[in-house]
Amino acid sequence: MTTIARLLDVRGNQQGPYTDLTYELRSGSGALETEDNSRVTPTLIHDWCASIDKLLNQAADDGGHPEHELADRGAIVYEHLFPFSGGQRPSLVGRLREITGPLLVRENKAAESIPWELLHDGRDFLGLTHELGRRPAIPDKQVTGRAAGTPRRALLVGDTLGDLPAARDELERLAAWLDERDIKAKVLTGADAGAADVIRELAAVREPYDLFHFCGHAATGAGTAGLVMYQRDLLDLNGLRTLSARGTPPVVFINGCASAGRATGLAQAFMAMGSQLVVGTRAEVADGGAWRFAEEFYGRLLRGVCAGAAVRGARARLREESIAAWAAFLLYGDPATRLTGEAPDPTLDMTPRSGPGENLTPDAAALMALVRKDAAPRGIVTSIDLLLGLLGEKERRQRVEKDIGTAQLATITEVLRMVVEVGLGGSPDGEVELSGTVTRVLVEAEGRALGDGRLAVTTNDIAEAFVELGGGISAQLLEIYRIPLERLLLPRDAGNDAPNDPVHDAVNGPVNGAVNGEPRRPPANVDNGNGKLRVDTFSRDAANALRLARLIAKGNGEIIGSHTLLLAFGALDSETLRRGLADQGAAGERALQQLTNMLVPRPRELSPRVRKALETLRHEATADEAGGVVSETALLAALLADEKSGAHAMLRKLGVDPARLSQFLDQEGGREGRPPED
Repeated sequence: MTTIARLLDVRGNQQGPYTDLTYELRSGSGALETEDNSRVTPTLIHDWCASIDKLLNQAADDGGHPEHELADRGAIVYEHLFPFSGGQRPSLVGRLREITGPLLVRENKAAESIPWELLHDGRDFLGLTHELGRRPAIPDKQVTGRAAGTPRRALLVGDTLGDLPAARDELERLAAWLDERDIKAKVLTGADAGAADVIRELAAVREPYDLFHFCGHAATGAGTAGLVMYQRDLLDLNGLRTLSARGTPPVVFINGCASAGRATGLAQAFMAMGSQLVVGTRAEVADGGAWRFAEEFYGRLLRGVCAGAAVRGARARLREESIAAWAAFLLYGDPATRLTGEAPDPTLDMTPRSGPGENLTPDAAALMALVRKDAAPRGIVTSIDLLLGLLGEKERRQRVEKDIGTAQLATITEVLRMVVEVGLGGSPDGEVELSGTVTRVLVEAEGRALGDGRLAVTTNDIAEAFVELGGGISAQLLEIYRIPLERLLLPRDAGNDAPNDPVHDAVNGPVNGAVNGEPRRPPANVDNGNGKLRVDTFSRDAANALRLARLIAKGNGEIIGSHTLLLAFGALDSETLRRGLADQGAAGERALQQLTNMLVPRPRELSPRVRKALETLRHEATADEAGGVVSETALLAALLADEKSGAHAMLRKLGVDPARLSQFLDQEGGREGRPPED
């Protein structure tokens, strides 16, 4: 029978110098058993935790066992979290004392510093009376990862800087211990344990690692936590993202942390990439203490004991042996997990595992539904679609209009719609994909919501994530108007309205540059009446090169420079450029080949419909005994073969009949297929 953990949901909300905590205790089925709230002082908790860690670090140095001092400090934190009210303890305290079995504590960032394992309720430490596991707020979308089955391969890494001989001893003893249990272990130390080496090992596909054990230094900095590898390279979340397609090992054991905050950061990184169980330390551990804990923990886990009970049992055994390391270890993950090959119960894992954009508030869901609907003819939601959707919200649009002017916003919206409507590609069979930028925005938005203890994403989460990640090509288009993306999406501070910008005209729209505050207007007679350059005096090839250069420059957020125009001539396989480079021999040929290949798309950049059409045409051309090639006629005909394609829609919008064009192309194709007349 599968055991299901109870869930203690703890959310903190900063209120000036205090934090308001709310507690919800839920049964394994999700039913609310009891709830409570309290106001705590974060600085007091921080100081008491620092005192606890100091005791543990000192014990690691002198071999002491400060159990009584730990109990005193654990009791005072417990009293601060659950004070008497009306002469009585909160009902939550009574329920916690009554329950047995695994207990999962899910916490947001404001609550993750609480030392749950070392809280003392007057009877004993919670880490010894309960099978505790933690679920921290994970800032990134979690990779589902592999179920925690019986380990067959283990990667052991440690003493990466060559200054921890005890770490090498720990790894050697663990490798021998695992080998006795038919678990193949690979040990990396010193120069063999660079960040690139470890990631390459963890990326193994044929024989993936089921267990990762690290013994060495850990570090934090610049908002990240990581393991210190050879030459002091940091293995952190950014490096672990390399493993997002396969996930990190299900079981991770890290002996290298010097603070609970660092342990939480490392657990977040591995769990974001798919690890189910992460064991870490909140303080330094004496030589031999980590090995004894690992031996007891792994032994119980391999015998089928659930993770929470395995950690609890290891703590109790080390406590009996007067080894202070029992108090230093933390378990992250569902404590009910067993090495049976079964995945943890999904009802306990509130990190969104469905596709990005599935955990939305009603207003955010309505936004994404509208964005998907508008993008359906093209089959993909781009950053421009998302920006248009956000600007379509009534309150946001009114604020932006007040800020930059109604005419200015109308111009920007018109340009954005024009750009997105001429995008290539067609409507796939019932599916609307999300571009990489939009996917990352929704993932970041979910991380923001989880960090605040919320399960659903709001439109403000999406807007803030959109700005944080740079906005993709949308921001590049807005640069033309010299308007930062955040000016459109983020609320302005009250009383902090920007002064009039001499580069913008709230009535007539953007001015094309400015010099010393004076607008710089384009010279007369260079446009054709619609604001675009006159090309009637250019040859067909020259005009096509200018058009392509415009698309290249727009995609890069640039104006058209000489290098952009040269790239366009190369992409169009200009005969003049070809002849001009021919007299430079091999160097000229190489240069021309590079220019012509720079803009050739990769398969992943094509819509499914276009990719299928190209593959079919290429196959037919290859099979042609006469060595046929894919002609312009054949490619156009393939694009128009499906009446539901985006090409059909574009031609109808331009006022022409796509069916008649298809008939013409069929006739042209017939002529191309006939042998030449004598």
